[in-house]
Amino acid sequence: MERRRKVVSKLNFLTKDNVVLDLDAKNQKDAISQLSNVLYKNGILNDPKQFTEDVLKREQMTTTGIGKNMAIPHGKSPTVKVPSMVFAKNKRSLDWNSLDGSKVNMIFLMAVTTKPDSGKEHLKMLSHLSGKLMDDDFVAKLKKTNDKDEILKLLQN
Repeated sequence: MERRRKVVSKLNFLTKDNVVLDLDAKNQKDAISQLSNVLYKNGILNDPKQFTEDVLKREQMTTTGIGKNMAIPHGKSPTVKVPSMVFAKNKRSLDWNSLDGSKVNMIFLMAVTTKPDSGKEHLKMLSHLSGKLMDDDFVAKLKKTNDKDEILKLLQN
């Protein structure tokens, strides 16, 4: 019997409405709060304030600033209706306690439900995104473009 591995080939947790190209956050907490509000506005969350608190608690455990001016904050919260992600480019670079010491201006905020199988969804998102972010050409294209459709295309291929 042949066993097939299921491969996630598309990042289907991100929609055009969840791409923000002109975030104007003043600091890390403000960025997470503003992006939580985007998720709330788009029907992903029931309570953006609670989700922000949950993400900030997670941030206290260890940094999500992965280097190359990027961060992947994430939170598992009962306020999340469906697993999702919001991507943002901030107008200024923010202190994020990144692994390489760089400031952050690109943020991928992941929202994960507290349902029993939510860990799988979280790992799918993180695995796909991490693979993409290890590709220097991909990162360069992502930094360069300011077109939502192009960003979705880059992330979903």
